Amino acid sequence: MGIYKWGDIRIEVNEDATQDYYAESMEWDCTCGHCRNFVFLARERLLPGDMLEFLDTLRLPPEKATYVFELNGQEDDLLYRVTYRVVGRIVENPNRKEQGKTLALGDERMENGTILWCSPAEGPTSAKDFPEPCFDITFELNLPWKDGKPLGANDVFISSDLEEDISEIEKLLQKVIPAVLFAEDVRVGCEINVLITNDEGIHAINLAERGVDAPTDVLSFPMFDLKPGDKPSEADADPGSHLVPLGDMVLNLDRVRSQGEEYGHGERREAAYLAVHSVLHLLGYDHMDDGPMKAQMRRREEAILRELGMGR
Repeated sequence: MGIYKWGDIRIEVNEDATQDYYAESMEWDCTCGHCRNFVFLARERLLPGDMLEFLDTLRLPPEKATYVFELNGQEDDLLYRVTYRVVGRIVENPNRKEQGKTLALGDERMENGTILWCSPAEGPTSAKDFPEPCFDITFELNLPWKDGKPLGANDVFISSDLEEDISEIEKLLQKVIPAVLFAEDVRVGCEINVLITNDEGIHAINLAERGVDAPTDVLSFPMFDLKPGDKPSEADADPGSHLVPLGDMVLNLDRVRSQGEEYGHGERREAAYLAVHSVLHLLGYDHMDDGPMKAQMRRREEAILRELGMGR
């Protein structure tokens, strides 16, 4: 156990248990542009020096924050709240004060304006099954956009030719599609257009575009001739939007329902699988043979679905 002190803050940390947890944990995995911006800055050690010194002292990986929240943003910077959970206890709390229902230490302002405080481990977190006792160390700080624009802020445009409400599947696709790009380490913002249709609609598109006179579950129309592992670059981006037009997806809602029932895993998992499958096609993956290419694509599909909590 180690005792650490910053200003009026004194904490006792079980270094071995904390480091063992972080050695097995994933980096912060939200795929929104704000969070990807933070992860990039953390990976590249572009966070404020005093914050990095603090984290290095406790040997906490900056990119493995257990909670990241963007409070508000301006054109040139963003105000973040970033939390790291540690095993141990708060020893000294002379400036204790109420913050809602949470008793937190009085703020310690670091050299560059970053604010630091500690509080009981009661807030939102990605940390599952964290060893106890534990508490949270939170930083509030301003960070820039990488290169003056959102990093990896993807635009997913979803339309439908159906009369029914598609709001639930739209929310799912807005989560899944950026997650695939993040999992494939695509570092530039991409634009993907999605049409949600039915058997009749996708049949007509399949016939017109591919000469195939039959419906299918999903169609993918990539803009680039990529191979697995290739990444679109900033040179591929549209100069107006600064986004890479990666391609189009057509999703058959009739098949989502019938195949979800047939395979016994439901509509939500089937829709997520087909979206993952389609985005991988846009990134150059294929399954035209029953050999290594198909096996590679299947491995990536299952790995990404597991990361989304939808594995088999």
